[in-house]
Amino acid sequence: MPLRPQRPCRAQGCRSLHRNANGYCDGHAHLAAQQAKAWATRKGSGRGGRPWRRKRERILTRDQYLCRCDDCIHLGRIREAHEVDHIVPLAHGGTDDDHNLRAINRHCHKAKTQRESKAIKK
Repeated sequence: MPLRPQRPCRAQGCRSLHRNANGYCDGHAHLAAQQAKAWATRKGSGRGGRPWRRKRERILTRDQYLCRCDDCIHLGRIREAHEVDHIVPLAHGGTDDDHNLRAINRHCHKAKTQRESKAIKK
């Protein structure tokens, strides 16, 4: 069987070549282990994992798959929601608690996110 081609190490500033599957030379193999450990602790606990998918489904069901954004509520619009939004963003100290989550449609979510990012830049 032919050898795997040599590739540069993923460690910043390292110019060593290696044939390891983890992407790091022998001198930086510990970085691969740290990265794998960090990924394993995050996996399934944040958004995208099973607990978040269950919470998301619970929030959408609670809100009857209807958009609960401020604009839709004040204007009396009825829109179907497919996303879950943090009322107080995580970046501003919000949490993943149910009382800080609401169902929202894609258009309203995108507009809200843009407003928040503009407010942060000012």
